[in-house]
This record gives sequence, structure tokens and C-alpha cells, in this order.
Amino acid sequence: MKQGFYGRDTRVVAEELLGKHLCRRLPSGRIIRGRIFETEAYDGFEDRASHAHKGPTARNVVMFGPPGHAYVYLCYGLHWILNFTTREKGYPAAVLLRGVEGVEGPGRTTRHFQINSRHNEQVLSRVNGLWVEDDGREICAGAIHRAPRVGIDYAGAEWAAKPWRFIWQPSR
Repeated sequence: MKQGFYGRDTRVVAEELLGKHLCRRLPSGRIIRGRIFETEAYDGFEDRASHAHKGPTARNVVMFGPPGHAYVYLCYGLHWILNFTTREKGYPAAVLLRGVEGVEGPGRTTRHFQINSRHNEQVLSRVNGLWVEDDGREICAGAIHRAPRVGIDYAGAEWAAKPWRFIWQPSR
């Protein structure tokens, strides 16, 4: 995907990532791909579930940068978590990758793709070895389910209930 894809409304990007392939070139040169089926949007200063809602820190500063970069952080000291920055520079927003076909959960996804802190702040590109491809597959709007985000009760009922989680459920 070109950088302009990410420089748009975070919820639109989160939904339009569904069905596209997350791609990673491993150190061996082998390329692995997985079709994205679940994402979550985190958008701006007002979003109390966002790491950036209180302003920039050493951990979240990448969210304030330009769109189309990887934001990778360690969750609970156990799992690396992958996000893609969105919107314009200075506005903190990102899309969390929750899963690809055959790999459920954000921690399992990063483990499968061998993604860690070395990928944080990298531009999403084939040259850097982490990118998203669109094979042109059409996603039927009826196959997309919206749900509340996961594990953010700390943000308060209003923010926990927002349907900013997007799940692609293709008919089989």
C-alpha cells in the first residue's frame, strides 16, 4: 500500500485493511503473508483507550509521526503488538492488527511474523521488509462486523463501547 493509504481517517483505514495481506520478509529472505481479518482503530487525543490521549511519550511518539509507519510496543512484558500509524503528522492515531487468517490475536500475529521492537518506527515498505499488499480481492460490506475494542475497560464505558474493532467474516 502506498503511504497515502494510511494518511486518512483511522477507522476507514482499519476497515479497508481487512482482506489485504500483511507481508514480512524474514532474515532468511523468505516472505510470509497473511490476509488481515481483524483490526482496531485508536484515534486522537480524545480517545481514552489510545496510548496517545495524554500526549507524546518515549513509547508512543511514533503515533504522532507521519502515517504509514509501524508502531510496535511490548504488552504486559510478554507480547510485541503491531500497529500502523494513520492520519496526518502531529495527530496521534494508529490501527492495531489483531489477526490474520490462521493466526488469531495480536501477540500471536507478531510472533508468527517475527515482529519486534526493531520494527518500531519503520516505514511500511517492501524495502524495509514489512508491508501490506492488496491483491484486488473485493470485500463485501456485509462480511464486515463492527464490535467494541478488546481489553480497554480502563478507558471508561463510553470509549470501551465504541465499535472501532473491525472483523472480516467471509462466507465459506
